[in-house]
Amino acid sequence: MRLINRSRKSPTERAACEAALTEHHMRFGEYGIQGKRTNYTVKVNGKKIFVEVVNGESSYIATAMTGARRLTDLPGRVSPW
Repeated sequence: MRLINRSRKSPTERAACEAALTEHHMRFGEYGIQGKRTNYTVKVNGKKIFVEVVNGESSYIATAMTGARRLTDLPGRVSPW
């Protein structure tokens, strides 16, 4: 199982993603349900950072949610295209 950290912007975002990946791996083990998205709130250096972890086929992918999201990525929305 690969743990992929997609945050490259700041050290605090990287630390938040690492903490979320560690917690996610402890919760779901080596292989969780594929395609499932789990949201975590991590506090690093007094700053709350929201992290989304997606279960891939053979990896967990963590992304810090600090900016605006594309509308097609929102859960429960149907893509207009």
